[in-house]
Amino acid sequence: MKKGSLVRLKPDDPEIVRILEWGNGGKDFIAYRPATSEEQEKWREQKRKDIEAARSRGESTFEIAFDSGGEPRLPPVTTAVPLAIDGIYIVERARCRVRLGYGNPTGGMAKILDTKSGEHAYVRREMLEVIE
Repeated sequence: MKKGSLVRLKPDDPEIVRILEWGNGGKDFIAYRPATSEEQEKWREQKRKDIEAARSRGESTFEIAFDSGGEPRLPPVTTAVPLAIDGIYIVERARCRVRLGYGNPTGGMAKILDTKSGEHAYVRREMLEVIE
């Protein structure tokens, strides 16, 4: 696999098999990508609006600003990207590490482009197979 290769999700990958076995007709694999600063700012603005609306109604704003443990709610650091299981994707980076959470970066990933939606996503390399 290298940059520019056409790939698809392996149909025999355990995670793909599990999705296909669901009775609700799940046909999408949920991949992730880091959230952009614009998406995080939009989340913060929505939180501000929700707090102001609750204040104007005389309600408590604690549940909006903090979680059940009293920690402040933080903006999401990842964005979910649904990928069709039978889709064809273009490899943008064949080998990479990406930070998909508040912890350390995850290695063994590939950055792919969904040609239908134009979204970028990160998928474990072993879940992909090159189309000849």
